[in-house]
Amino acid sequence: MKVFIRKLSGVLEKAAGVLCATILAGLCLIIVYSVIMRSIFNSPVTWQYELTLVGLCWVTFIGMSMTFSREEHLRLTFVSNKLRPKAWQIYMDVIDLLLIAFLVAGIICSFSIIKSTWGTYYKTIPIRNGVYYLSFPIGCAFSIVHLIRLIMDRKPEDAPTAQEAKEGTA
Repeated sequence: MKVFIRKLSGVLEKAAGVLCATILAGLCLIIVYSVIMRSIFNSPVTWQYELTLVGLCWVTFIGMSMTFSREEHLRLTFVSNKLRPKAWQIYMDVIDLLLIAFLVAGIICSFSIIKSTWGTYYKTIPIRNGVYYLSFPIGCAFSIVHLIRLIMDRKPEDAPTAQEAKEGTA
């Protein structure tokens, strides 16, 4: 099971990286095109705004999963850095389990929004409104896999040393 979760986490991390990089590159091109059309040719691109919103939403929530995978998400370490290694492991596992519970609740709640917006389309692009909201449960699902991997791989010896905690490098 551990091997499967590690492999799945690795695949999701790579997929998220490729997806985010592709979307960001596309957004840069779209915005540059839109500025050129509006400034030089006095012909604004009407679909740029909606497409940018959808793209940024996807980058945000898929990128969120990458922060969990790399353990770069925000944490309040002033408590955890004071704990002994075994207590640190338990504390970190509990925090990650609470995060998983929040993400699961987010997935469940997001389905009603996706369902209610799936039948409508944006005014300027041929994309369903539900696609915008679909990024959230997908990002949450990716994040849950990464958090499960972190919990499975965490050991007391991973706890920051007193020196690391003092320097803030933990």
